[in-house]
Amino acid sequence: MKSKIIFSIVFLVTCSALFSADPLEVKTRVKEVTVYLNGAQVTRLSGIEIPKGSTVLAFRNLPENIDPQSIQVKGQGRFTVLSVMHQINYLTSQRKSREVLAMEDSLAVLEEKLALNNGMLQVYKSEEDLLAANMNIGSDEKGVIISELKMAADFLRSRITEIKRGQLAIAKENAALNERINKLRNQLNTINTSLSKPTSEILVTVDAAASVSGDIKLTYTVFNAGWFPVYDIRAVDVANPVSLAYNAKVFQHTGEDWENVKLKLSTADPRQRGDKPNLTSWYLDFSQTIGAFGYENVMAPSMAKRAEMPRPAATDQLMETAIEETASTAANYTMVSQHQTNLEFSIKIPYDIPSDYKQYTINIQEYSLPATYQYYCAPKLDRDAFLIARVTGWEDFNLLSGEINLFFEDTYVGKSILNVRSTSDTLDLSLGRDKNIVITRIRLADYTADKTFGGTRQETRGWEISVRNNKKQPVRLMLEDQFPVSMNKEIQVEPVEYSGGAFNKETGKIQWLLDMAPSQDKKLKAVFTVKYPQDREVFID
Repeated sequence: MKSKIIFSIVFLVTCSALFSADPLEVKTRVKEVTVYLNGAQVTRLSGIEIPKGSTVLAFRNLPENIDPQSIQVKGQGRFTVLSVMHQINYLTSQRKSREVLAMEDSLAVLEEKLALNNGMLQVYKSEEDLLAANMNIGSDEKGVIISELKMAADFLRSRITEIKRGQLAIAKENAALNERINKLRNQLNTINTSLSKPTSEILVTVDAAASVSGDIKLTYTVFNAGWFPVYDIRAVDVANPVSLAYNAKVFQHTGEDWENVKLKLSTADPRQRGDKPNLTSWYLDFSQTIGAFGYENVMAPSMAKRAEMPRPAATDQLMETAIEETASTAANYTMVSQHQTNLEFSIKIPYDIPSDYKQYTINIQEYSLPATYQYYCAPKLDRDAFLIARVTGWEDFNLLSGEINLFFEDTYVGKSILNVRSTSDTLDLSLGRDKNIVITRIRLADYTADKTFGGTRQETRGWEISVRNNKKQPVRLMLEDQFPVSMNKEIQVEPVEYSGGAFNKETGKIQWLLDMAPSQDKKLKAVFTVKYPQDREVFID
């Protein structure tokens, strides 16, 4: 009974505070943001002056898509937080960012210049009309004086030429102005569509026994934000380990800019349910008859949903300038904390992340990974040799799956994918083609035969693979070819020769691991026969 009375008193105090006076608006700024893989937790701080009695504090112009369940309010001072309420304000749109304000200023300047140019065109047109209306020279009594006619003609020619040149110059400038104005208007229309969305308000009722100064901290979660990993792997040469740069692509379009904030990146995902799955019984029964025309298998719907991962956008290429001392990155100011179920990267330097749908790259860690290098070629598919870096030790750093940008000798060579769910502890990365290793694959006429005996047809095929190392240093080359694999017991495949390679009967693959000195040549053979019934047909070539 006593608890009910206390609750009623708090409720009445809150309601009276809400309806008896206008809320006291609190101006806050974003101080800290923890960005999750899907979403972000925003922390706002402010100092406040609270009058005696009950007061409603209004936090306005907040993002529309705040998760109401995530709102937390903490105060420091001699006052009591009685209640917290979240609501949508459909009358107030989201604040314009500095970028939008700058674009609007630029648009106004361009439109003013266009209006001035159009005014000058009108001046030129009026002058042109004036000259055309006063081209009559001389009079009925005196006629036309040749000297005056020549002077008038020279003047008209000169002035009309200046007018036409001025009109052409303005028309050219106006075309460029209109193009820039249209681009700015289109961009602003796209941005203003999102800015026209309503905003959130959080109303906090507090009570103080006397006027008091204090601090208040507001924390909430929004979901139009996140980050994903992108890696840069750089190999200087084939004698050194590779360096791995762990980069975060951070984005947000929450409707509020994060300016000069303390930034944290977390591998947690608040939108992913944390409930453990419950394995239920699996029942089987005979198919049930549906209608009069047939049968249909009745199956329980799947309880599992496929998780959709966002595609990383294309990674921005970085331009590097040779300087005496390597510039530091955010990785030099990042501290990694390992919690029970996730990692957190705390960046000690403040960051600006505008609400503009763009992706901002932050370098959060740098690692050196051991690697061995060898060349690879499958001449049946491609006769170029590819330099492969076989990287180990990457599984020790709690990485996430993501795209890899590959650099060799400071040259961008392509992309790859890091799949942390892979069971292999070695990551094979292709660093590009090397034309200094020459490889050919030629069909051998001596081993191309087709024989028939006793109702059985036998076909023989053979290839010669030639390798030459034109480099000035020794190389190791993994070479692969293959024999066909029979899918029918009536088709028999028999290896004849494969020059000491490692043959896998299950896959049909042949592997040669060659250590080749500079300018060395090697020749390999791959020969096999196929036997099958004469009255059947098998395509081999």
